[in-house]
Amino acid sequence: MTETLQTLSGAVAAIRTVGFVGLGNVGGPAAVNLLTGGLEVIGFDLKPSAEFEAAGGRMAGTLADIAACDVIVQSLPNPAALTATIDGLIDHLRPGQVIIELSSYPLQAKATQAARVASFGAVMLDCELSGLSFQIANRSAVIFKAGDAAAVDACAPVFDAIADKHFYLGAFGAATKMKLIANVMVCVHDLMAAEALNLGRSAGLDPAQMVEVLKHSAAGSTTFTNKAPLMLSREFASGRGPFNHMFGYLDRATELAEQVGATAATPLLHRVRETFAVARGQDRHGQDIAAIIEVLEGLQAEGAAQ
Repeated sequence: MTETLQTLSGAVAAIRTVGFVGLGNVGGPAAVNLLTGGLEVIGFDLKPSAEFEAAGGRMAGTLADIAACDVIVQSLPNPAALTATIDGLIDHLRPGQVIIELSSYPLQAKATQAARVASFGAVMLDCELSGLSFQIANRSAVIFKAGDAAAVDACAPVFDAIADKHFYLGAFGAATKMKLIANVMVCVHDLMAAEALNLGRSAGLDPAQMVEVLKHSAAGSTTFTNKAPLMLSREFASGRGPFNHMFGYLDRATELAEQVGATAATPLLHRVRETFAVARGQDRHGQDIAAIIEVLEGLQAEGAAQ
């Protein structure tokens, strides 16, 4: 691996082209940021991205074209897409080449494909983006980085171009774990925001005034600022953080707590997962998680009827 990373330090030191696989809600704005940062970006997706091309990006015809780039970034929807992508790349990888894996799914899925990549002399990094699509676009999202430190350092121009803040967390897997914990906190803040607004409304307070006051108070949070206005407008279909993503995060975070013996010490995780399970049972998968306020209102109505 030392020889591989020596190759990498020479090959990636002057990064010119970045291959980007997956130009969806996360990958799209991240790829545009790379273009804005002055890098040449070649994209690959099942559907062409007009926004990416308008920003100066070029769509690749095959994954082999992506493998010819200096660095590869991936933002994919599920483990099956990851496997298919590595299947298409692996015969074309070069010793020392780096794949920055930004996607979110079970750690074992990443580890399995990272081992395949390593057998060809390349390196896969475990990375995650924390932030909604508009935060990625305005560079306020945060990148969690984990894996080989030398590979992370060599890819600094890529990370710098995508986001203002990125943090190295250590060994492969640390970024995935950090993303789970971050999203547990997002769900807890979301549930607390809904609980506060529902309680305040029930107590005679003006919910709109509550949002304006609380977001500037010690009780405010990024999640409250993002989700409380949606709780007022009820425009859940247009929200940028749907339940279907968070259900999986909460399930995997619960598994992580069990694995490390922290089940008894994660009461908020279990409570938020229980409440989000009600939303799952109501088939709210496509709605923004701000719709949890309707779940609480329903629970209140049920309690009053008993």
